[in-house]
Amino acid sequence: MLIISEMHISRLACELADSPTLALNAKAAQLREEGKPVIHLGGGEPLLPAPASAVEAGVARLGSGKIKYTAVSGSKKLKTAIAAYTAANYGREISPAEIVVSSGAKQALYNFLAAALDPGDEVVFPAPYWVSYPEMVKLCGGRPVIVRPKEGFEPSFDALKAAVTGKTRAIILNSPNNPSGAVLSENLVAETARFCEKRGIYLVMDDIYHQLVFAGKRPPSCYKFVKDAAHVVVINGVSKVYGMTGFRIGWSVSDKGLAAAMARIQGQITSCPSDLSQECAAAALNGPQDCVEQLRRSLLENRDTLLAGLAGLKKLKIRPPQGTFYCFADFSAYEPDSAKLCKRLLDNALVVTVPGREFGMEGFLRLSFCGGKQDIAEGAARICRELEN
Repeated sequence: MLIISEMHISRLACELADSPTLALNAKAAQLREEGKPVIHLGGGEPLLPAPASAVEAGVARLGSGKIKYTAVSGSKKLKTAIAAYTAANYGREISPAEIVVSSGAKQALYNFLAAALDPGDEVVFPAPYWVSYPEMVKLCGGRPVIVRPKEGFEPSFDALKAAVTGKTRAIILNSPNNPSGAVLSENLVAETARFCEKRGIYLVMDDIYHQLVFAGKRPPSCYKFVKDAAHVVVINGVSKVYGMTGFRIGWSVSDKGLAAAMARIQGQITSCPSDLSQECAAAALNGPQDCVEQLRRSLLENRDTLLAGLAGLKKLKIRPPQGTFYCFADFSAYEPDSAKLCKRLLDNALVVTVPGREFGMEGFLRLSFCGGKQDIAEGAARICRELEN
């Protein structure tokens, strides 16, 4: 008699949460296939096409037929472009040995965590946070330590400092922030950078949205607050600022020793990123930068469209985003359970949103304004009708 036993799945895999945004994207796609007029306010993908310089470079490389492996940590051409980008935007000269190019900023962050954490080490970051931070820390054997602000979206430095223990290996700051769109104050970044340098722990700056800011805001360069950048790690990429999500190119800038460790890890997991995508990313970084300003202006107009559309919600608490393409609003007066409210809006209004609990703050919803203006206005109107009737 043949006995078929249930296949073993690791405890770690069972404990990991699914990506809520990917699940919502799948649900929205299914509803659209059924012919339903779904409005997607949950995504993180600008509508504007990739820069012409990137497309032209990709076409030329395809035409050559020479699309091969590069060095594990990235091509010389792209690293040179990243070094120039870092000098222009951060005021810091770096060498190729400090750069690891990865298949997206998510992999760059994972490389760092895998290279820096031993089992039981802690990583501190404030809420609201990007949904993958806690799960990625757990994947690398660490323990996420979340600091919740008393008000607004920025914790005090004292609160961050109080969360640090002898097991703390890193503090992650994301500014402008996903999901809130908040730009962290220069004072918080400065004090945290100096503290990390003094304590010998890593400061990880997730800067993937750093040029997408409004109202004259500009995230400060963390480098200007430290004497030695050995414990500073900056994560960046082309997905958001250049709207090149599908190219899957991100990178890290760090100390040479840490970069070498991260490259060894990447070499055993994925090896180099796509040669074709690297060629396109280098062209975007080296080419005309007016596309970035065009995207930023478009997002600002979209943000204002969303805020105007939500003005009819009398009990809504909302802080205008200072950057990114997300708004994180407090809907708790309508429904304190964000997952329940998210489902209600999808079922009744055919509007996709993302529950705030996934970002560490219950009662909130993340609304994206990187889509078309007409969809943004219609989505806001549907939400108002559903909640005010």
